[in-house]
Amino acid sequence: MGTLDLEVLAPRESNCTTDTQVVTKLLDSQIYSKHKAPSSSAVLVRVEFWIQQIISVSEITNDFELDMYINELWDDPNLSFKHLNSCKDNMTMSQSCFRKIWTPNSCFVNSKKALIHDSPSESVFLTLFSNGSVWTNYRLRVKGPCTMDLAKFPMDEQSCSLIYESFSYNIDQVRMQWNSARRNPVYSLAPIQLPDFDIKKIEPKRIMVKYPAGNWDELVVTFTFRRRYVWYFLQCFVPTYLTIFISWVAFSLGPNAIPARTMLGVNALLAMIFQFGSIMRSLPRVSYIKAIGKSITVWL
Repeated sequence: MGTLDLEVLAPRESNCTTDTQVVTKLLDSQIYSKHKAPSSSAVLVRVEFWIQQIISVSEITNDFELDMYINELWDDPNLSFKHLNSCKDNMTMSQSCFRKIWTPNSCFVNSKKALIHDSPSESVFLTLFSNGSVWTNYRLRVKGPCTMDLAKFPMDEQSCSLIYESFSYNIDQVRMQWNSARRNPVYSLAPIQLPDFDIKKIEPKRIMVKYPAGNWDELVVTFTFRRRYVWYFLQCFVPTYLTIFISWVAFSLGPNAIPARTMLGVNALLAMIFQFGSIMRSLPRVSYIKAIGKSITVWL
C-alpha cells in the first residue's frame, strides 16, 4: 500500500490548527494565569497510583522505599481548545508547558523523601484533551514511614502508609478522591518480590483532616507486609534447638565425667549467646521482648 493510499484512508484538514499554535493561544499570559483556579467551585482531582517497585522495608529506620507513578486528572475549562479547530483531540505537552498551567500542588505530607526521577530528563508526563481535561503523570521515588511493632517477630506484620493531599488548597478549592473508574486505584504494574516480606494487602482510603486553615482531603494508602519467617526458622530456631539437644548429651554421661559435662554445657551456652546476639544486632532496640527472644528463653 503506497503513500497515496494512506493519505486517502486518513485525510487531514489542511487548515487545522497545529499543536504549537494551540499551546501558544491557550497559554497566552494575557488570557491564562496558572495562579488562578480553573473554577470558582472546588476542582475535583482524581488520583491513581501505579506501584512500579518496592525497594526495601527497614526495621532499623522504620520506613519503606518504593518507585511509583502518580496519575492526576482534573478539568480546566480555561484549557479547552475545541473551538480552535485543532489537528488533534489531545496533545502531549512538554515540561515547560507543565510549569505554566495550574496544578493542585499535591504532595506526600508524611514522606521522609520524595524525588521525581530525572533519567536522563525529568519524568513528568502531561496530556491535554480538547474538552479541557488535564492528565499528569509523575514517576518518583518515595520513602515513607512504617509503624513497626516487633512483639511477634519474626511472625509479624508491618503497616506502612503514605498520605497524599493538596498542599496549597483546602476542600473549598480542591477536592481529592481516588479514581472511581478503576476498581483498585492503587495497584502494582508487576509482581513485587521482597527478600524479607510478602505484600498482604494494599488499602486505599480517603479521609478529611481539619487544619487551622480549613479542611483538607487526604488520600491514604496503607501497605501491609507479612514477614517471611523461614529464614529465621532455618538460621535461628533450628540451630538453637540442635544446640540444646546436643547439650542434653551431658545427662547421659556418668557422674565422674565432670570435664565433659562442663564443656558441653559451656559450649552450648556460648553458641546460644552468639546465635541470639547475631540476630538481635540486625534489629532496632525496643523496650519489649520479641517473640524470637521469648521462644529461645523458654528453651533455655
